[in-house]
Amino acid sequence: MSIPGARPDDTFPPQTLLGDKACKARYGVAHVRAIFSQAGCGFKETSPDEDAMAVDGDVDFLSASARVQIKCSSQFKIAGKGATWPAEVHWRERWNAAKVPVYFILVILDRSDRFEWINHHSAGTDHVAAAFWTRVDKIGPTENVVVPKSQRLTVATLSDWEREVEACFSPM
Repeated sequence: MSIPGARPDDTFPPQTLLGDKACKARYGVAHVRAIFSQAGCGFKETSPDEDAMAVDGDVDFLSASARVQIKCSSQFKIAGKGATWPAEVHWRERWNAAKVPVYFILVILDRSDRFEWINHHSAGTDHVAAAFWTRVDKIGPTENVVVPKSQRLTVATLSDWEREVEACFSPM
């Protein structure tokens, strides 16, 4: 069976179960999970049919959790100043109703061919991707999500997020 985009020297399963869009969505979540794992934070993913809050899951901190929405795209480049993602009205309404921070994470794949997202070699495995974030629980009623590329998702980011979550429970 021939797989579109496959090269003759690649080995693939006999059937591809997920389409390119679903592969991209799963990769985005897996990429973010890897960063959360590196930081020692748990992640509870929302079931696909239960995403009424317009979030993909919760990142767990000792005091409480924050909500995250994850999108993955190859339409942007990793380099540059920022990226804009259209925010649906019901997303903004749900995010604004949250009492804890809601973060929008954009995983950018610098390659459109899914077989180039990850490079395996003798010294390890490299991902041709980067994740960026912005807080969206106070986004305006007509705004799109603007993700500054100065806000790269790293282990250090999660320390900042934890402080923001804890501030929700601090007396004014």
